Order: sequence, then C-alpha cells, then structure tokens
Amino acid sequence: MNYHRDYRSHQLTIALCGFWVVGLLVMPAFAGPQVHHIEATFPRCGQRGTTVEVVLQGTFLKDPKEIAFFRPGIKAIEVSPLPPLPRQSVAHGGWIEDQVRCKFVIAPDCPLGEHPFRLRTATELTMVSTFWVTPFEVVSDQESGHGRNDTIATAMLVPRNVTVQAKMDTGRQADHDIYRISGKKGEHLSVELTSVWLTDRYYAESEFDLMVSILDAKGHELARNDDSALHIQDPIASVILPTDGDYFVDVRQRIYKGGHNTYYLAHIGTNLRPLAVFPAGGPKGLPLAAKLFGDPAGEIDRTIPLPAATGNYDFYEDAPSPLPMRVSDYANVLENRAADETSVAQIPSALNGIIETPGDVDAFRLTVKKGDRYRVRVFARALGTPLDPRISIRPANSDQPEIEGDDANHADRDLIGISTAFHRKDLLDPSLIWEPKQDGEYILSITDMRNAGDPTSVYRIEVEPTRDAIHTYLFAPVIDSAECPRLTSLAIPQGDRFTVIVLLGEAQGNTYKGELEITAKGLPPGVQMIAPKVPAGQRSIPVQFIASADTPPQTAVIELQAQPADHSRRIESGSHQAFPFLSHSGGRAWHTVVVDRYILAVTESAPFTIELVPPQIPLSQSGELAMQVNLKRRQGFDEPVDFQFDWSPPGVQTQPTVTIPAGESSSILRLFASTSAQPGTWKMAATATTTGGSYYLGTGRQRNSTAFVDLTIAEPYIALKNKPSAVRRGDKSQIIWDVEHKKPFPGMADAVLLGLPKGVTIVEPAPQLKVGDKQLVFEVSATNDALLGQYKELTCEIIVRQAGQEIRQRTGKGILRVDPAAK
Repeated sequence: MNYHRDYRSHQLTIALCGFWVVGLLVMPAFAGPQVHHIEATFPRCGQRGTTVEVVLQGTFLKDPKEIAFFRPGIKAIEVSPLPPLPRQSVAHGGWIEDQVRCKFVIAPDCPLGEHPFRLRTATELTMVSTFWVTPFEVVSDQESGHGRNDTIATAMLVPRNVTVQAKMDTGRQADHDIYRISGKKGEHLSVELTSVWLTDRYYAESEFDLMVSILDAKGHELARNDDSALHIQDPIASVILPTDGDYFVDVRQRIYKGGHNTYYLAHIGTNLRPLAVFPAGGPKGLPLAAKLFGDPAGEIDRTIPLPAATGNYDFYEDAPSPLPMRVSDYANVLENRAADETSVAQIPSALNGIIETPGDVDAFRLTVKKGDRYRVRVFARALGTPLDPRISIRPANSDQPEIEGDDANHADRDLIGISTAFHRKDLLDPSLIWEPKQDGEYILSITDMRNAGDPTSVYRIEVEPTRDAIHTYLFAPVIDSAECPRLTSLAIPQGDRFTVIVLLGEAQGNTYKGELEITAKGLPPGVQMIAPKVPAGQRSIPVQFIASADTPPQTAVIELQAQPADHSRRIESGSHQAFPFLSHSGGRAWHTVVVDRYILAVTESAPFTIELVPPQIPLSQSGELAMQVNLKRRQGFDEPVDFQFDWSPPGVQTQPTVTIPAGESSSILRLFASTSAQPGTWKMAATATTTGGSYYLGTGRQRNSTAFVDLTIAEPYIALKNKPSAVRRGDKSQIIWDVEHKKPFPGMADAVLLGLPKGVTIVEPAPQLKVGDKQLVFEVSATNDALLGQYKELTCEIIVRQAGQEIRQRTGKGILRVDPAAK
C-alpha cells in the first residue's frame, strides 16, 4: 500500500484525458452540500496487538453491516448501531446524527500508521475514514476542562513509550497541554506529534498546526519544533537527557485558531529519532549498510534488510513513524566525497549522496548512447529530507545543460489522478525524460535550489530506461475534489449492477498509445465485470460490475489494471484514488490519503431496476437522439428516481439529470453529437438513484444502473451549404441551401430553419427533403419592423423518421441580410 503525503507546494495541472473528464473539468464544478457519511471516528488510534472499541459518527449510517480496510492488519467485529444523536451541523452542509459502535482487532504485526477504511451499510458503501496504529501503549489526556494541564505544576504524568491521545480544547483562548515524564541521564526523549496527518476532518483551518517543546524540570527549553521536513506540519523533537529527573512535553497551537474535535497524538518515547537514512535505498532483497542522520546521539550505523518488492519502503527502526526509502532492481552508486565527480559504471543505477553544506554541488559522470531514453527521478522531499533539489545534465565537453529540472507535475511523480487541490511535497523533486543527443560522457549535477544544505539533505537519483505504464484511477470533478459516491462508489446492489467511470493516466515516459483492456483482480465469487475495450488515445471508459442474485452482501479489496488489447505485450499498471482531509474552501487540502486499490461492496438489492431501451437508429454527427428509459419498481417503492448518463463518447454531450416522478415508470434521455463526434459503436449505460439524501455527492442514496446498450454514431445524412441571402422589410425572399447527400434516408425529411431574426418568418408550408434533392429552399417574409442587419448564425435542423424514432441533425451555417424597404 502506497501512502503519499501532502505539502503546500506549487499548483500544477492534473493530467486528465477523455471527453467525459475534459468536458466536466473545463467547466467550473458547481458547489453543493458536502454531506459525508463519517464525520468523526473515536478514538483516533490503537496499539498493535490490542482490541479497541471504536465509535463512528456521521449520517446515513443506519443498519451498519461491515467495515473493510484497504490494507491488512485490522479486523472490525461487533459492528452495530448506537442510538441517534441530536442533529449537529458541520462545515459546508454536512451533519452528524447517526452512530455506529464496533471493535477493531489490531494484529500484533499490523503495519504502523494510517489505515483508511469504509463502512458497508445495508444499502451503501461509505466514504473513506481513517484510523491510526501506534507501537506504544495508548493513554488518554485526562484534562477535564480548559487549562487543567497547562502548567508544569498541573502537568499530566505519563509513562515513557506511550502515545497520548488528546485534544486541543480551543474555545475563546488558546490551549496547550503539558505532560510530565521521568527520565534518566543519557536516555533519549523523543516526541512526535500526529495532528495534520491524523485528522479525519474534511474542512478546517490552522487549528491542527501544532508545535512541541521539551522542557527540563525548571521549565528551560531543551528542544522545540514547529514544522519538520519529515512530517511537514507535524513536529518532531528529540534530546539526550542531561540528568535524571522529570521532564516536560509542551504541546500547543502554533497560531491560535478555535475549532472542534482538534485531536492529536503525542508519541513520547525513549526511541532513537533519526531524520534521514543514507543511502536512502538499495537493491531489492539485499541487506543495506546504512547510516542514520539527525538523531541527537549523532551518526548511527545500521544494516537494513530490504524487501524483495521494488518501490517505496518504510524503515521504522524503533520509532513510531518511518524513514521513507526506495528499493530498486539495480545497484547503488554512492557519492565519492573525496572527488569532484563520481563515476557511474553502468545504467540503470541509483545515485546517492548528501548536499551537506550550503552551495554544495554533487556531480556524477555517466556514459550513454545517443537516442537512448531514460527516466531520471530525484527522491529527496518525497523521502522527507529538507533538500529542494535541482538537477542538470550536460555533455562532459560542454558547459551548457542539455536538460535540467526543478519541480515536477503529478504524472511525473506517479501521482496519477490526484487533484492540484492536494498539496504534495513530492512535487518539489524533479523527474525528467532524457534522450541524449550524442554518444559519450555526460555530467549529472544536483544542488539545492536555495543554496541550502545540511547533513540530513539526503537524495537518491534513479536513472533507468523508461517504461510503458498506464494506471487506472477514480476521480469526480466536484468542488474541492471531494470524494463523490454518486460517481465513484463501487457499491453493487445484489442481483443487479452499477456502472462507474474508470479513468486512465499515463505515467511519465509512457509510449504505448494503442487499444487497452481493463482487467480486475480480487472480485468476489458472484461478481463479474464488463469493461469495453478502450480505443487508442481515449482515457476514460464506463465499467460495469454485476452481482448475481445469490451473491451475499460483502466487501472485497480489488485492483483494476489497464493492459494492451494485444495480449502479446504487457505494460505496468496499478490502481489509484485520493481522498482529501483538512481541506479549505477552494481545495488546497493539507492532508491526502492515496490508496493503490479499491473497495467494492455488494449491498442489499435496490428498490427498483432500470432499463435503457437500445436505439434502433444511429446518432448522427451534429444530431440529436432520444433514448427511452424504463423503470421497474419493486413492491412498496413509489418514490421519484433520478437518472442520467455519467459518461458519453468523445464529442457527445448528454442531457442533465432527469427525474421520473412518483407513480411513473418511463422517461427520455437525450444525446447531442457534435461534428467532431467519433463514428463507431459505443457502450452506453444510464445510472439511477433514489432521491433522498444528498443530491450533490450522493450520500444516502441507493444506486442502480442499466445494462450496456450499443450506441452507433454515424455520419450525417446530408450536409448543407448556404448561399447568402437578403430580404427587404415588407417583402419576401428565398434562403437557398445546396444539399450534399452523405447517405440515403427513408421517406421525406422535415426541415426547420433556425436563427432567423425578429420580424422574419418562414412562409408555410416549410419545405421537405428527399433523397436526390439538390437544393433546400425556404421562402421567408419580413415585416415592416424586422430588425435590420446581417445575421450569420442561420442553421437547419433535419428531422428523419426511422424505425419509429426521430433522428434530428443540425447542419449548415447561413447568412441573411435584412435591408430597409424599397422606396
């Protein structure tokens, strides 16, 4: 499971392709109520190897059934409802009224840190919430009211190696909490606060931005930290105790800001607290001789056994949070500190070094061939070191860089499908695609953009051939990039189906542009997936999941991958979804949870089924097509039902949400094709929901989907070209269109002239058109007060009737000039 962290960095552009995505994202996301299922989870953490009673609070949590975690280590048992609460409003239209009680059984080897999860109710799969796992015993802050442990004299006594679960009691004045610990000379006293990373609040401001100080028995400050390179807004402090005796940990807001449920964890232990590891990675499956930097005891030697899997790796030592590392397929090259340049024997390699002093520049000499293609990725900020790296690559015989880089965008850092509203420290690390322009030796240089440097400014540069990779992700273009079950939930009603839009994002350096197939891993028995092939270049596709009638309600952790339709070729592919917490109006979330798999649920059956009647005629370019939707209600259900198309082929727009009123069982959805709509046959499905709950995010609604039907987009029947016309006030004239027949149509087609100015009308009867006609002629009449001027927006709507349906096509662009009356 890969977890990426947030950072207040430059705003970059999310790379989202495909008509559905582009069509929605180029328009402003209209605002709506932010109604979330789970608004609070108490307590916020538990110790490994223990069982913790947990309460979830929110709305639409009635009839809870099961809790599913994205990664192993925690099992939820005894899930049951609690009596409802008086309704309490929260930010941006949400509220709390429902409660769920359960127990989290935390395995002794459970991964430490954040564990996202979802609750399955009888009818829904909730939005994501989180829970934290610590290695230490958990104790609760015993403060009973504001100011009760704000002084050394009133400090709360806690044992060593504990996680204190506490809350900033922020009312009209600032709060701070002081804890007393007994220690011995020479021991470590290490403190980490988890606040911004812990929060399950969707909206907040700076109330979670805390600082920590370590004080001696007389209140003298031994260490202080506000922000840290490793944990961004969450501070870290560590000292070697100078004497036996009592010491104090002071936790307070950096800047006072009132708020509610401002929970934090204070991890207080005797553990080492290094801030960087060098080298910051190594070859997979081998022991790595490393040094730890940043601990108050000084440099520490360690041998770190690396796993067999490549990618990100968390090394914990004995601290409650890890040092991020990298594991690769290739060997390390360590900076030669005694030389101006470090020779690199071969590529691929991982180049490792430290920018130890301000102005330090490290250089590596590589030998390459012209036209080879490499991905050059720096890992520094992504690993939690303070380095803000800049790299350049130049021929050894030139002073001019061939390529250089500072920051990166989301795709460069494999942050596929993550909105620019989510701050990412990773984006400060450059990542380049480099194609050498000549054979021979090159110099790769790295320094700090700010000319800064210190012993913890560790970096790792992975230089390897580019790889083809296309990833799947789920994303909804709603305000603040909030999670939106209406568009991204994988809740499948028993005995029915649901359709979700799967988006595709290319990794940096990808060259594969062909047809793709979506494959699923981990589907439970009785659930199948129907995924149309993705045409070359398209980056979104509707994917349908079907649960058989005898499939029991359940959850499953699944992955969706994209692979070439040509099965002889393979590319890298994974699953991505991101969830913002501690967001602000307009986005800019301080904390983001990113997962590399999805949770799917089979829920109890929906109270209705829905059918999309297959069209018997094609949708013409520049045309309109009406598709009938039929609703079958189950006994006792007579409420309105909303339905819509969530996806359409490139160049096709769809009608907004349509409601089938109570007591009715059918309606129409319309499609509109532009001149650029791609001819071909496409899979289409409509989704439908009950009308209770939140219309905007879809919270509290049951969803269902039609089966796929084929929609054919075809060339238009005719194309019209106008001969500019004029008419005088009080007179008649003709508007003539030359007809180009593209394909035959049955019978007579009606023609409607659109765009006439005020005072100009068609002389009835309006003309009709049949196969073979060379011209279409409208006779028009102008009144004595018709608006004078030239009108350039005339067009025709051609109506063809076939197989009992109307095909409407718009074509042509005409000009009419209205002149004064003749004297």
